[in-house]
Amino acid sequence: MSLDPDAADATDSAPDHPETPPTLSMTVVEYSGEPDRCTVSPEGLSGLARLSTWITVDRSVVVDLSSMR
Repeated sequence: MSLDPDAADATDSAPDHPETPPTLSMTVVEYSGEPDRCTVSPEGLSGLARLSTWITVDRSVVVDLSSMR
C-alpha cells in the first residue's frame, strides 16, 4: 500500500492489516539526567514510509512482550 493517494495501488484490494505482523526494530538513546528514549519502527522501510512510520516513548514504559502474555 502506498502513502501516495494518487498512486496506482491506492485502490488495491490488499488488506490494511496483514496476517503476519511486521518485524519491529527498537533504537534506544540514553540521556544523562533525562529519561532514556526508545524509537520503534518496522524493519525494511525506506523513503517517506521510513520517515513517517515510527513512535518514540520513554524507555521506562517498554516491557518485554513475553511478560505480557
